[in-house]
Amino acid sequence: MQMMPHRHSQPLLNACSGCIAFRQAIARTARPLCARARVQRARVTASATKEDVQDVQESSNAGRKIDPNAGDLMSWEEIGERAGTDVLQGYQMLDHAGRTGQPRTAPTRVLPTDESTTTDRPVLLYRDTNGWCPFCERVWLALEEKNIPYDTVLINLQDKPEWFKKMVPTQLVPAVKINGELVYESYDIMLELEKHFDDPPMLPSNSELREEVEEVCKQASAVSSAGYKYLASRMKDKEDENAEQAAQDAFLLQLDEVEGQLSKHSGPYLVGDFGLADIVHCSAMERFAANMPVVAGLELRGNPRYPKISRWYSAMDSRPAYQKVKSDDMTLNLVIRKVFGIPMAFSPAIDDFTQRGRNEAAAKLSKNKEVVRADIVRRSGILRGHDSTTGSSNGQDQATSVPKAVQDAVDHAMRRLANYLLLGNPGPRNEDAEARAIGAAALAYFRNRASAPRDLSANACNELREACLAVVKDSY
Repeated sequence: MQMMPHRHSQPLLNACSGCIAFRQAIARTARPLCARARVQRARVTASATKEDVQDVQESSNAGRKIDPNAGDLMSWEEIGERAGTDVLQGYQMLDHAGRTGQPRTAPTRVLPTDESTTTDRPVLLYRDTNGWCPFCERVWLALEEKNIPYDTVLINLQDKPEWFKKMVPTQLVPAVKINGELVYESYDIMLELEKHFDDPPMLPSNSELREEVEEVCKQASAVSSAGYKYLASRMKDKEDENAEQAAQDAFLLQLDEVEGQLSKHSGPYLVGDFGLADIVHCSAMERFAANMPVVAGLELRGNPRYPKISRWYSAMDSRPAYQKVKSDDMTLNLVIRKVFGIPMAFSPAIDDFTQRGRNEAAAKLSKNKEVVRADIVRRSGILRGHDSTTGSSNGQDQATSVPKAVQDAVDHAMRRLANYLLLGNPGPRNEDAEARAIGAAALAYFRNRASAPRDLSANACNELREACLAVVKDSY
């Protein structure tokens, strides 16, 4: 079976009356809503004429400059006005005067990374530049939950300033100055914040509950250690499957402990009410919820084995302070790829039906590789000056006009796609950034080009589309 249609199949699609009616319906709904509403009102007016309708359509764009090359897009001024300013509260543009390793924006007030920096607020927080550090996240969340006024100094972990290394004995972030006094180590910082700012409290007044909080906080280290050991075992070559199984069992046992702790109280949090125990656990659990599905095929959210943990995740997500400091799954998976070298696209088939669909997609991709590659090059727009409709390029024959580098980039992307389909892992990325961009564009196009049942079965087509998206994500 040929995966891509011949060029003569396109007129057959155009001749279909159903397709024509569908395109006409889409065209009608694509009109600007306000103009369409005014046109409709004009039509129902008894005295309305064709000229009246035309005047209404023209007036809808009065005073608005439309870029013919961009379509009817909002200007940046309109975008800013429509988005509003309330969503920018606390957002800051940073000017580091040529310093490397520093971000250009920050979600909170940031002061210069300098030894002499001081603040008129009670707390000065020293944290990592990107907000990826789980220990910094704990302290940041505590500050936000307790609504403590603070300023931030960003420390580049790849190039820590000498003054910071001299100031902090561990040379690690986070560190804080509370009313000018230095405190470091995240757990010690949070206890010290509780002493100085006890409203709202993060520790219960009941002595027994406080002891329980201390034990649950100690458990966080065991959960974190077991989780990262399991992730590491999944990333290594499968020379010792017994070691991987042991690491998995140890991590699941720790999750069972967390589930049991959550079952002790009626509320959704670890010790009933939200507090220090939840803050200590949240950063590692947040990362495992993102990383485990990608690296190990293990879902933590919505897992029927852990209903209390799922409820805890939902309760945490409902907290505005947590929404301010938490990361998203994609960022956390990009970080683990950066740190450990694990591909973003890592998803072995979970059952025979899935693998059969992937095998079909890979087999047909291999069988029709030349046709697929030619269609991508001809129609995707990856070649500058290339006519995506006719396939011609400056009047030259396609076979002689397509640079070999482009063909190689598309071929590499297609083989990564097949690799993912068969092994659940796309393999090494192209080292050339431009080739990666070409490959990503090629797969983005191909994802929408394949069709069932014309090219593939429904199962295979679904797997192909998911695979294209996964490999595109892994391109950068």
